[in-house]
Amino acid sequence: MKIQVQCHRGEPRIFRLGERWLHVISVLDRAAENSLQRFRLLVADGREFVLRHDPRSGDWQLARVYAARHPFQDA
Repeated sequence: MKIQVQCHRGEPRIFRLGERWLHVISVLDRAAENSLQRFRLLVADGREFVLRHDPRSGDWQLARVYAARHPFQDA
């Protein structure tokens, strides 16, 4: 699913999911996948998202969503 992303210094800082803009609290991981960049992000409500970016086209895609962890869950 293509999404809108705003970056600062090459890293996602806010992205749009449906009608909501989600603020990135932390970039948990970043890696290269073939010609794409992959970012695993933590947002304010505790969910984690994986976004992929194609630097050639400028397109961003939502690749995966992880549910928020509860404070007493094991890591």
